[in-house]
Amino acid sequence: MEKYRDVLIKCIHVISVILFAWIIFLVIFCAGRMEYACKVKFIIPNLVICIFFIGAVFLYRYIVKRRRMAFPDLNYGKIVKVCTVILFAVQVYVCFNIFFITGWDSGGYVLPAAQALAESGSIEAAKGFLDIYPYDSQTIKGFLDMYPNNLFIINIYSIILKWNSRIGILTGDYQWMSIVICNCAISSCSCRLIYVIASKKLEEKYAFAGYVIALALIGMSPWMVICYSDSLTLFLPIFMVYVYMNEKLPYILKYFVIFVGGYLGYCIKPQVLIVVIAVIITECLKRIGQTDRKIWKRDAVVVCISGAAIILAASCLNHLYRREGFDPDSDQKIGMTHYFMMGMNPDRLGMWSGDDVNLSAGCKNQEERSRKNIEVSKERLKNYGVIGYFGLLSKKMLTNYNDGTFAWGVEGAFYAMIPDDINTSVAGRLKQIYYNDAPYSWLFYLVEQCIWIGVILFIGIRTVFMAAGSRKRDYEYLVIILSLVGLTLFELLFEARARYLYIYTPVFITAAVYGIRDLDYRLRKKDEIER
Repeated sequence: MEKYRDVLIKCIHVISVILFAWIIFLVIFCAGRMEYACKVKFIIPNLVICIFFIGAVFLYRYIVKRRRMAFPDLNYGKIVKVCTVILFAVQVYVCFNIFFITGWDSGGYVLPAAQALAESGSIEAAKGFLDIYPYDSQTIKGFLDMYPNNLFIINIYSIILKWNSRIGILTGDYQWMSIVICNCAISSCSCRLIYVIASKKLEEKYAFAGYVIALALIGMSPWMVICYSDSLTLFLPIFMVYVYMNEKLPYILKYFVIFVGGYLGYCIKPQVLIVVIAVIITECLKRIGQTDRKIWKRDAVVVCISGAAIILAASCLNHLYRREGFDPDSDQKIGMTHYFMMGMNPDRLGMWSGDDVNLSAGCKNQEERSRKNIEVSKERLKNYGVIGYFGLLSKKMLTNYNDGTFAWGVEGAFYAMIPDDINTSVAGRLKQIYYNDAPYSWLFYLVEQCIWIGVILFIGIRTVFMAAGSRKRDYEYLVIILSLVGLTLFELLFEARARYLYIYTPVFITAAVYGIRDLDYRLRKKDEIER
């Protein structure tokens, strides 16, 4: 049975090599020539960035050969704590100066509903407050019937708005900054979690390198100014990885937190559940050949307690929604077959499609919708053929992975409402950097792209070492790579969207830190042999 487990683990690592080799090949050699959705043209080609990355590795090796410390001996833990506080303050300052309300689902439906719930205690009072989205309560209710997962985030936002109203500091259009401040706290804490996890499993110097990467890729990302699920759930996947790796937590409490936390995260953003599935797969692999009844009984207790808590939470949430004036119409709910169908849309190349939404919305109930979605999906698969479908998947892979800003400024009416209250020179300069198509936005795009490609390359290095090397079983890393593989496959099969990767950036960076450690070990070992 041990051999079967090792074979399965090896297969997972081989799959991860194939996926990241595919990603790296497309990003470096095909991004400039292929047409795909939300394509961004960077001032420096990805191939040049990759060459720069290789040059930096050789420079580091030269420094190590000369016995100069690449990593100084510092108290990294204290530095990270101080930097986390400073980062939070800087994020709030930046967001206050570039603040705006975006359109699409966030400003069009979620924020009006949250405002109505905070002010009147009922979603029925919701109405659009943006000129481009003058929706009435019935339009917003129709949206929530189709996408009921937004109800949980609406309730969270309404609580934040209520507390802001009691404190009475942020008013008018800037009341939404109260949510942004929470996003900043989530972002800065997510960066620190990367360091905490890596410092427990690897050396502190590598963990600090991961924290520096996180400062640039996450800490300075403007996504924290967006009031939507991506910013709110950023910490959940990395938090569940942290809980899984925490050996001090009691067994039942650990998995209770993972399963219940995963369900609550799923209520906001379904992709959160992928890390829970990764944990379940890893634990199943660990149980292969297990005959100890005590372990199986303990697992049964965890499943029963967690299942009961999830059922109770679901019942309480449904009761809460009804009390707030919303009784979901299950026949209008958009299901997974819709996203699978939309993921094959030939005109939108797997991106969101208004035509597909209208097609699904026109069905009377879920049964008819699923049947229609599957019918259209089969027809599209037939039209693509094997080669055509592989081409579509490659384009979707580029849509997802070839943008270090995670499609910032691309979606819908992105800058739907920009308050004119802040009109200082600092605000102007920051907007020139962070607002897309602004004079210096190319610099922001380039920096984020360089860092993102570095992260992908380091993960690729790690996957090769894990697939080729005869290592002891690392179940904790297995959860990390399974989460990334699962996320990649999810975005390939369903709707493509770069921002869906954003909530897993802390997990991506953590995996990259393993790659940094592995590469450093190999280079040092090679230099010792040469001496």
